[in-house]
Amino acid sequence: MTLARPFFLGSLRRWFGSVAAAWLLFICSTALAQSAIHTDPEGPVDLLRQGTLYLANDAEPPAEAKALGPWLAQLKRTPRVSLFGGSYWLHAVVHNDSPTTRWVVDAHGSLIEEVQARVYVPGMRPQAFVSGYHAETEHMLHYGGSVVLPEGATAHVLVRLESRYFARYPTVDLVEAASYRGTVVSENVLALCALGALMTLALYNLFMFYGTRDKALLYYSLYLVAATVGWGLTFHIGAQWLDFHDLRWHYVGFFLLPVFNTLFYLEFLQLKHLSPRLTMMSRGVVVLSIALLPSCFIALPFAHALATLVISLSLTLAVVAGVVSLASGFLPARYFLAAFLALIIPSTFILPANLGLIESPVRNTELLTLLGGTADAILLAFALADKIRLLAKTKDDYLQQLNRALDQASTDYLTGILNRHAFDRMLGDATAAHRSDEEVHRVMLVMIDLDGLKRINDEHGHTQGDALLCEFARQLGTLKDEQTSVFRLGGDEFAVLGESGRQSAVRAAMSEFETCLQAAGFKDCGVSYGMAFGSETRSGSQLLIRADGRMYQHKTAKRVTGPVVRAVA
Repeated sequence: MTLARPFFLGSLRRWFGSVAAAWLLFICSTALAQSAIHTDPEGPVDLLRQGTLYLANDAEPPAEAKALGPWLAQLKRTPRVSLFGGSYWLHAVVHNDSPTTRWVVDAHGSLIEEVQARVYVPGMRPQAFVSGYHAETEHMLHYGGSVVLPEGATAHVLVRLESRYFARYPTVDLVEAASYRGTVVSENVLALCALGALMTLALYNLFMFYGTRDKALLYYSLYLVAATVGWGLTFHIGAQWLDFHDLRWHYVGFFLLPVFNTLFYLEFLQLKHLSPRLTMMSRGVVVLSIALLPSCFIALPFAHALATLVISLSLTLAVVAGVVSLASGFLPARYFLAAFLALIIPSTFILPANLGLIESPVRNTELLTLLGGTADAILLAFALADKIRLLAKTKDDYLQQLNRALDQASTDYLTGILNRHAFDRMLGDATAAHRSDEEVHRVMLVMIDLDGLKRINDEHGHTQGDALLCEFARQLGTLKDEQTSVFRLGGDEFAVLGESGRQSAVRAAMSEFETCLQAAGFKDCGVSYGMAFGSETRSGSQLLIRADGRMYQHKTAKRVTGPVVRAVA
């Protein structure tokens, strides 16, 4: 009996050991039992979608592939990463049945703080690389790392993804190396050109603001600066070029986008006059954005979701505001609406993906949205230019109206020649203190009195008298040139202001005017005139007094001796 008991216990221990070993073997085989993913030189292969994702712990991955099964068995599987951060291991079995041996393991689709990759190929030492936000990456502004997969080999690919937040669900692709290099170059060129365009527009419109003091230009410039900074950090310009790795500042620019965007369209669309309620809602978005901005520093994993919400609200209200403004007849709102439609189209991909509602439908969602934002900025520049064009046209219309008003104010309503107001202004200019003595000496003033107007008014009526005034004004107008102007000062008084070199021509014309008036049917009508020159006095008032006095001397002399008497000069 005593011998049977130890024998029974030993058999029981061996049985449990066999069961445990079998169970462990089952777990290990299950951990590694996934169908191999075949490489494709023609395009990327999504390892995350076809592989297995695990929650990571502190355990380091094994140095050899044969220990990979037990190591994976102790990890917990998970269907997807959490947008609010975490650490994960991706395991995928890859079979290379193509002659291509150089490949790239590329994690993308979201900012990732740390990417570790290990590739186990039979007969080769494990290949490994480290990439991510904090690492020096092999490819500029991208996380991809090169690996070698011999033709016909089956490899285990192990990738660690760790970050305090994921802006959207990341993707891990296996891409042929040459194709990947082409993708990196094209995406980098597009991203840098778009960022350069944003900053150029920002500086240009800031310069325009200093010249015009139009607040819409200022808010538009600040909107572009915020977009450039936000997207520059997202594309790792700060991390890789400036060695700036503080994630807390990444979403500050994106929280400021709704602020400056809202201030811009409130000013540009003059919304407070069109829709006070919509204006109040828009200002509420500004307050909400500023209130949520501190989440970048105190709740970083939630910052991207909160920024997505306020940006979505801002875009929605901006489109509504554009429709309201366009309906009111503000034509620059056409470009404004086109600009936000250019931004909304890619936003329909990135904003739901930011909230985890969908997976990114394109490879580089950030680049698509950046290009949409650049198109938005360019179209908004057209909207501002159209507004400036309308303002310039309005200003020109006002100037034309002002000039017409000045012309009317300076024109005699009956005869169409210049009036007393224009005469006083032009005589003052001709004898102004800033004029040189030579310029003043060339001034000639002729004061004219039309004889016989009162008699015609009394005998034939004012209509005939007006006809006499118009006929004489027409004849007097023949003296006009670039240096000579003619005026009706009121009643039967006229004046000529010009240069002294024309005095002989004016004297001859005055004699002809009397003959022309007689021939036009105005019998017994004549012209009395007197001349004064700037060489006699610099004073405009004294010039007027001299010419007026000489005109009356001429009139008096004509009454005594007849119309053949020459004017006093």
